[in-house]
Amino acid sequence: MHETGPYPGAPRCPSEAELRELRASEFWRRSELEDEARRKWEALLHRTDLGAEDFTDEFFGVLGEYPGALLVLELFRAARQDGLRGPGTQAPPDGRPDGVTVPPLGDISVGDIEPATDQNSVTEPDADRFLNLSVVWPLSRQTVPADRVLAAGRTYELQVDIGRLADQSLLARQARPFPDGMLGHTDDGGRGDWLEITVLSDDFDLPAARHSVFLPRTGPSWVCPCPPREHAPHTCEPVHRGEHLYIPFTAPDEPGPARLRLFVSYRGNQLQSVSLTARVGAHESPDGDTTASVDYTLTAGYAQLAALPARTAAVRVGRPVGGTMTIDVLSQDGPVSSFWLTEHQVRGALQRIRDVLFGLHAVHHEDDSLENLIDENNAKTPDAAHDDLAKLAHQGAELFLLLARSRPEREGLRRVLRAPAAIQVCQQELGNVTFPWSLLYDIPLDNQGDLERCAAGWAEVHRDDTARSCPEESRHGLNTLCPFGFWGYRHFIEQPPSAPPGRRLQLWAGRDGEAPALTVARSLTIDQELMDNHLTVLRGHFLHGGVHDCNRSDTLRKALIDASGACVYFYGHGRRPDPLAEPPSTTVLEIGQGERITPRDLAAWADSSPWRQGDEVAPVVFLNGCHTLDTDPASWLTFVEAFSAFSAAGVVGTEIMIEQGMANEIGERFWERLLAGEAVGPALHKVRMTMLRKNNVLGLAYTAYCSAELRLRNVS
Repeated sequence: MHETGPYPGAPRCPSEAELRELRASEFWRRSELEDEARRKWEALLHRTDLGAEDFTDEFFGVLGEYPGALLVLELFRAARQDGLRGPGTQAPPDGRPDGVTVPPLGDISVGDIEPATDQNSVTEPDADRFLNLSVVWPLSRQTVPADRVLAAGRTYELQVDIGRLADQSLLARQARPFPDGMLGHTDDGGRGDWLEITVLSDDFDLPAARHSVFLPRTGPSWVCPCPPREHAPHTCEPVHRGEHLYIPFTAPDEPGPARLRLFVSYRGNQLQSVSLTARVGAHESPDGDTTASVDYTLTAGYAQLAALPARTAAVRVGRPVGGTMTIDVLSQDGPVSSFWLTEHQVRGALQRIRDVLFGLHAVHHEDDSLENLIDENNAKTPDAAHDDLAKLAHQGAELFLLLARSRPEREGLRRVLRAPAAIQVCQQELGNVTFPWSLLYDIPLDNQGDLERCAAGWAEVHRDDTARSCPEESRHGLNTLCPFGFWGYRHFIEQPPSAPPGRRLQLWAGRDGEAPALTVARSLTIDQELMDNHLTVLRGHFLHGGVHDCNRSDTLRKALIDASGACVYFYGHGRRPDPLAEPPSTTVLEIGQGERITPRDLAAWADSSPWRQGDEVAPVVFLNGCHTLDTDPASWLTFVEAFSAFSAAGVVGTEIMIEQGMANEIGERFWERLLAGEAVGPALHKVRMTMLRKNNVLGLAYTAYCSAELRLRNVS
């Protein structure tokens, strides 16, 4: 195909090369391609101000916004694939036939790759595919029954594949469809995707390696000798391909329960994670109980993962077992480290850092009054900012040391996350402990003296409100105080909750063709003048969609059920729960004259509604508790789960008590950035930087539980 130009130069990335080819093809004139999508792509091809990463983000942003663009690109890729293969070339077999059984023991070849069946049957395009996991004996590759005790010191193998649900899979009883609909089909000429499998354990002995499997557009996955390179075609023959990935592991020498964790990733995004538990004894016996469960799923639907940029690192936070939680850090190159924390450690660290955060802007007196330490412009002096950052940095360095106790672990984290990164934090289902990731500080500090102010870092803050790195980072030595030493100023940190069955990861909020509207749930027991001024500013921001004011629980319930707008805003008090009537670990939101909203209220409202309008709206929820005072690390997680019943695309909240005037400014700036078309990650980062320019560090107190790429539809 020839290119239509002229273009500014050579393609900056594979996405630009592909878009140029699409522009020169007959598919560019297809009626399914929306005029606005065509216009945006045309303009993108002639922009000279974008690097490769920004170009890719813009390209896939159009795919995420316009369904017709995605359809035309898929048709173009399919046609190009057929053309590249040439006439008479048959596609390799993509799957095994219905009713296939495990072959007799003598017919199974020994080695890491078992030849795939040489037949031409595939899974139906719309059929669900599942992650299958079994424990097998080496050599024979026969399945070890789930009720069998594993022998101490003996080597077994994990058998892994993605395809039809296998009866012998440990995940068969509570399987979840694998989120293959979100894959970008960017590999092997658009025929499928390379996925990474990583297995970690504190008990079993495992190879420290990342394993690759190829998942075609239809049919089961396979393993082969081809290197997993993006866009590169397969060079293997069908006989080289195996249906299963085999990963050896050795049971511990001591009898007792043993656990491992398996992760399936795509370009750094953690698609699914599995926890496996087995009983180990001195000898094999029929008294075992090997179980496995899917404990995290990024999405269960058809949000195109191609619309997401790659993630530098994924952090998986495990559910506490015996009071101890496991934190695994994976990069695109493989596992980085695993850490262990007790709930007591997390609660203590979170309490200390929240106390410091709160003390930077207010004093809470015994009569429950607040003394504000920030001026009327929500600003402080440069000297005060230095002192505030120093206090936070010491706490952040303690958090970093708590997370990575050994020098190799700390070096591993610093190596992977030295440059600005996108970090995906995956909270295991039913986990109830959060962690202040934005406040981690990874420049080495000791307790022996004052910290040295990094002038270059502060100059960069004032030069560019989108800056995420210090120009003199290489000169940071012991006891250097630089804003970009904090993860919250250097990285985009997203915390998408695990998707329940049938729910997809939301990248867009609001109805198509409808201007974003704001539903405000407000308290009437806060400063009336500040509240009125705040609502006036918000009405100016939401000029086209409007602001729906709710100051009673019944009007709020109706607004949520009717899915009145793309944005939901809780503005007012966050209260401690009533110990006689409400769960002790749950923050209570106040509306009107002291009415209390709990997560149970939200769940009941959603369950009693016959309509599912929230599915098409998927609102962004902002919990701006201007007098919230929480000490429990699960403070907002129950609300994150509760709002998912209304199909919320994401929840943003503050972890500490925030003075009302400052809460106003942060709320106004956040909504303004979203309405300007920015995603949640960059918008929240820009709010933090804007406040930091005022010598105010409280932007770090806000956390987003959603994709960093979440945007509003139909913004002007």
